Amino acid sequence: MFKKLVLLSSIVAPALGQSLKLANNYTGSTFFDRWTFQNGIDANTTGNVLFQTQSQATSLGLIGTNAAGNVIIKVDNTTSGAGNPTFGRPSVKILSNDSVPMGSLVIMDAVHMPFGCSVWPAFWMQGPNWPNDGEIDIVENVNLVTTNRYTLHSLNGCMHPPAGSSLVQETGQVISTDCFNQTNGDEGCIVQDPSTNSYGKGFASVGGGVFAMLWNDEGIRTWFFQRGSIPADVPTSNPNPAGWPTPTAFWPTATCNTSQFFSPQTIIFDITICGNFAGAPQVFSETCSGNCLDLVQDPTNYDDAYFEIKYVAVFTNSSEASSSTTSGSSSTSTGSGSSPSGSGSGSSSAALGFKSYLTLTPSSIGVLSMAVAIVLPALAVFSGAL
Repeated sequence: MFKKLVLLSSIVAPALGQSLKLANNYTGSTFFDRWTFQNGIDANTTGNVLFQTQSQATSLGLIGTNAAGNVIIKVDNTTSGAGNPTFGRPSVKILSNDSVPMGSLVIMDAVHMPFGCSVWPAFWMQGPNWPNDGEIDIVENVNLVTTNRYTLHSLNGCMHPPAGSSLVQETGQVISTDCFNQTNGDEGCIVQDPSTNSYGKGFASVGGGVFAMLWNDEGIRTWFFQRGSIPADVPTSNPNPAGWPTPTAFWPTATCNTSQFFSPQTIIFDITICGNFAGAPQVFSETCSGNCLDLVQDPTNYDDAYFEIKYVAVFTNSSEASSSTTSGSSSTSTGSGSSPSGSGSGSSSAALGFKSYLTLTPSSIGVLSMAVAIVLPALAVFSGAL
C-alpha cells in the first residue's frame, strides 16, 4: 500500500496547485525604471493638475527616494498659482510597462499616502481598453476621509453580492453592488474598509501598512494590513494569501466572471486635485469647508499630498504571465485617455531571491480529480504485482 501511495503522489503532485513567481519588484532607486509617465491635463477626471514627464517631475522634486530608501510620488507644494484661476498644479501619473494578468498577487507597502482637502490619490489597475477590459481600484478616496474604498468598474454583468449574501466573505462594508460603468455615473461596485487607519491621516499615524490584491479564478480579493498587523509572510519571498485573514473585499466569480470582464491590467499611481470626485460639492463638503477650487492656487495646502512607498511586488502564475505580457514601451506619453497595455518580462526572481508558492484553486482541483481518475485504474493493475 505504501508503494501505491508513493506512485500516486509522484504522478499527480504537479497538479496540486499553480505556482506564483515574482514578476516584478518595484523599489528604491530603480522604482521608476519600468513606468510610463503620462503628461498633460487630467482629462479623465477633470482634475486641476498638470501631469509631468519624468524629467520634469524629477526637476520639480515630485519623484525620488528619501533617506530611508522609500519612493516619493507627490504633488507640487512650492509653486503659487495666485491670480491664475485656471492654474493646474504639477503632479504625477505613472503607468506600469508590465501588465498584471489573471492569476496574480499585487502587494503595495506604503508609509504614507496623499491626503488633504481637494486631494484625490489612487493606486489602481486598468485594462488596455476601458471599460471593456475592466478597472480595479485598490486604494482610492478623497479629501479628509479616513477609510479606503475598493472598487471594480466593468461592462454590464459584473456584480458584487448584496450585503447579507452567503457569498459575501469579507470584512468591509458593501456600498454598491453594480460594477457596470453606466450605473450611477460610473460609481462602480464599492466595498469600504472598516479601518479608519486605512486612508489619509490615520494611515500615516500608524506608519502606513500593506494593501494586497489577489486575482484568480475564484474572483478578486483585497486586503489591508496596518503596520504592526502585517502577516509575517507578506514581506518575504513566499507570501501565502491562503493563510491570511478574511479579505477586506471579495468579488466572487459566482457574481462576476473576472476572466470575462477583466483583461491583463496596467498598474497606475496618480494624484489629482478636485475634479469630478474630490471637487464635487456634495463630496467636498463632507470633510472640508469652502470651495475646492479655492485651494488649488495655494501650495501650502499640499504638504501631505504624497505617497511614500516601500515597495510594490507582483507575483504571477508563470503560465498565464507568459501569454499575457509583451515587450517594453517608452518612458513618457502625452495627453490622456485609457492606459496602455502592459509589457515586459520583469525582474529576475532568481536575482531577488523570491520563491514560488502553491495555491489550490477550483481549476487545479479539477485537474487533480482527472489525474486520480486516470491513475487509480492503473494502480489496480499494478497492485497484483506489488
